[in-house]
Amino acid sequence: MSDNAQLIEEMRWQLKQIEDRKADNQRILAGIAGSDHTTVTSPDRSVTVLAGPGGVVSEVRLAPEAMRFDAVTLSRTITAAIREAVSAGRPLAQPQAPPAPPQRPRRQTPADDDEPYDTVFDV
Repeated sequence: MSDNAQLIEEMRWQLKQIEDRKADNQRILAGIAGSDHTTVTSPDRSVTVLAGPGGVVSEVRLAPEAMRFDAVTLSRTITAAIREAVSAGRPLAQPQAPPAPPQRPRRQTPADDDEPYDTVFDV
């Protein structure tokens, strides 16, 4: 196979790998946007956190009662609810590792040639 044909074949393989990764990412994003969320509500019901697969926080909701808290208390309540939602979320599905690229055939060297091909030696 000529060098150009081999490069074209490698580029096609790389494009397929990119398309496969894109499909994996879209599937993962669909899972995040889907119904696989974990919902955690603070004990006083002022903060609700939704976390998707992998603990990705998708939404933080504040009830009107949350406005009665001072900033420090509200931030602690939000942080605690986020931590609980993230730890309760299910792990992300791991995409499969891509297969190895096609190997280029090695150039044949004459049997009586003791030096490796494409090696430069100082004379």
